[in-house]
Amino acid sequence: MSQSRREHQIDKLEQALRRAHTVKVQEPPHLSRAWADDVMRDVRGQASREPSFSEVARVIWRAAAVVAVISTLFVGSVLTWTAGQSDADFSALLTMATADPTFSTLLPGEP
Repeated sequence: MSQSRREHQIDKLEQALRRAHTVKVQEPPHLSRAWADDVMRDVRGQASREPSFSEVARVIWRAAAVVAVISTLFVGSVLTWTAGQSDADFSALLTMATADPTFSTLLPGEP
């Protein structure tokens, strides 16, 4: 190892030790209680504004429940409507069968 390189490393070590000593003897900043309270109030305010994971899950479950209720109502109304349509078609067929003599031969028990 060359002499100049060794001296350079020693200089770097001395500078690092001086910086470490300066940091060690430096007084910590004085933070007032009011400042700490303000910071904590800001942190709580930000935390209350951002939705947490449990709130997101709750919203998803509520939306799923609303979709299920609406789907059930829609399917029920479609089934009711189609049941009414088939009854109407059947009653129209019976009316036609009893009114027309050619269809009356299709009904059992009719002369």
